[in-house]
This record gives sequence, C-alpha cells and structure tokens, in this order.
Amino acid sequence: MQYALISAIKAFIDLLEILIIIDALLSFINPPKNNNLIRIIRTIIDPIIVPCFRLQQSVAPNLPIDFSPMIAILFLDIIKRLILNILL
Repeated sequence: MQYALISAIKAFIDLLEILIIIDALLSFINPPKNNNLIRIIRTIIDPIIVPCFRLQQSVAPNLPIDFSPMIAILFLDIIKRLILNILL
C-alpha cells in the first residue's frame, strides 16, 4: 500500500513537471490560444506557475527571461522529496 502511494505521488509530480516543460517549450512557438490541449495544460499548471512568476517579479522585476518554469520545477522537486521522506 505504501509503495503504491509513493509511486502515485512520484508519477503525479513528474507529470506536472513534464507539463511545465511542454508549456515552456510551446511558448517559443506561440501556438494559438484556442487550442484545447494547450488550454488544458495551462489550466493544470497555472496554479503552480503564477505564484512562481509573482515571486520572480518581486525578487527581480523586469527580467527579460521568465524563470518561473524552473522555479516551479524546483519547488515541485522539493515538495516531492519532502513528501517521500515523510512517507519512507
């Protein structure tokens, strides 16, 4: 039971990280906003990305590069490690 829970948590956070990377890569090609797949991806990851973007803007405003995907992935990795250490 514990192994299944650990595997599910790891898979969920890994999926979120993959979706963040996909969204970051798609931002380079500027896909149409009415694409359903992109709308679903952004609906899932916006609650994670937007606070990271606000953090970036408060620490270093007016940066020409958006580091919020990297901050979000780092944050998710820390959360994953904390949860897994608690469960193990």
